[in-house]
Amino acid sequence: MGVYDRDYYRSHFRSPFGDWWSNLSICRWIIGINCVLFILQIISRSSGDLVTSWLILNPGKVIDGEIWRIITYSFIHSTDTPFHILMNMLALWMFGKEIEDVLGAKEFLLFYLTSVFIGGITFFLASIIGLHPPQAVCLGASGGVSAILILFACWFPNRTVLLFFIIPMPIWLLAILFVSFDAFNLLSGHQGSVAVDVHLSGALFAFMYHTFRWRLWPSKGLSKKLFSKKPVLKLYREEVPVFITQHEEKEGTVSEEMLYKVDQILEKISQSGQNSLSEAEKTFLFKASESIKKRKN
Repeated sequence: MGVYDRDYYRSHFRSPFGDWWSNLSICRWIIGINCVLFILQIISRSSGDLVTSWLILNPGKVIDGEIWRIITYSFIHSTDTPFHILMNMLALWMFGKEIEDVLGAKEFLLFYLTSVFIGGITFFLASIIGLHPPQAVCLGASGGVSAILILFACWFPNRTVLLFFIIPMPIWLLAILFVSFDAFNLLSGHQGSVAVDVHLSGALFAFMYHTFRWRLWPSKGLSKKLFSKKPVLKLYREEVPVFITQHEEKEGTVSEEMLYKVDQILEKISQSGQNSLSEAEKTFLFKASESIKKRKN
């Protein structure tokens, strides 16, 4: 469940699609769509690469009105080697699944699509001002994957990952190396066939999303601005005991103290994962959830 999918952050109106969204894995759908389109790309190679030619980000075609390419480029990959899609989908699965667990399906979907849109716009504008060769095109999910990697590093900086599947390091260091490598290639003009500006724009968006606590999916009505700030969550402190008072154990009772403690626990989950919770914290979170549900009913 995402932090902002909790019942007390919702309006009293319940959408008939609420249960469908809560059980939907956007991360798996994105991976599935990429894999299906990759197969279709391979099949269509003998007939002029129709799938690739229709979806790839070609700045000249965008100027002609084919604006869907600013998004669709991220769902196709190079068919010259399977490593392009393999590495992107592996990273998306490793980091995106947990990001979706925190954000919820709707917010995760908007976060991903916004990151690839920003990456597409960046590549398009860079081509217009001459930073890319006139014939340069762009494809691949790297912009969205870069955003997910940076957001994951912001939330779980001390998680250990294996560089090249061999060298263990904290993910914050991997994120710094990733951004530094792309920035060096961009500034030195040796980016080659890799659209490092797309990577960097996705990474910058994720960093700002985390820093300013942006919220893309409006929690109350459509009038809320797209990039509104999230409510600031209370920071978890180890010295603050988490317990259930007799008042809070009363059926259907939801106090401000309870909501404060729920925020503390959810902040701890966002920083260290669900496995970091003690049994007392798990019990409290379960009972608080039941109390909130009973109040709503």
